[in-house]
Amino acid sequence: MTKISLILNVILIIAVGLLYYFHFEGKNENTESSEKVSKAIKALPDSTSIVYINTDTLLHKYKFYTELEQKLLAKQKSLENELNAKAIAFDKEAADFQRKVQNNSFLSQESASMQEQELMKKQQNLYQLREDLTKQLMEESQSLEKQLLDTVVNFLKHYNKTKNYKYILNSSSFLYSPDNYNITESIVTLLNNRYETKKK
Repeated sequence: MTKISLILNVILIIAVGLLYYFHFEGKNENTESSEKVSKAIKALPDSTSIVYINTDTLLHKYKFYTELEQKLLAKQKSLENELNAKAIAFDKEAADFQRKVQNNSFLSQESASMQEQELMKKQQNLYQLREDLTKQLMEESQSLEKQLLDTVVNFLKHYNKTKNYKYILNSSSFLYSPDNYNITESIVTLLNNRYETKKK
């Protein structure tokens, strides 16, 4: 009985020793791990040094952009009306030609052939006009986008002189960010105030 008790005590002492060893060895590993995490966190920029703007919201609420967009849409509508008027006139002329051919109203085959060639030339001019107007609208759209981008970027440079953010990001380029880093509403308000002041 005494031998069994002695063996049990020895086993218990060994077990306590092992527990003690693993407990403090684990602490050292945890300390090293937490130090690494702390270093990684310190290596990151301050949380307030990175903010973002939701460009869709900005464009929707920025009055300057709304006016540019309305001007472009008005120009597009005007050009479409011009093109449609010319297309209607051409269709009418082509229908008149077709009717004359069916009724044998031309004095000669040569006269019909000349008018047909004129119609084909007008049709080609109409296609060319459509291409030219499309190109013109695209160039104007790109020019307005550049103008808008320059306006916003220049404003942000001025704005950031007092805020000292390291980065002002576009929300479309990342998947998630907390709302408290979103400065869109502030920027829209300031941009609109500045725009209204310049207009006056």
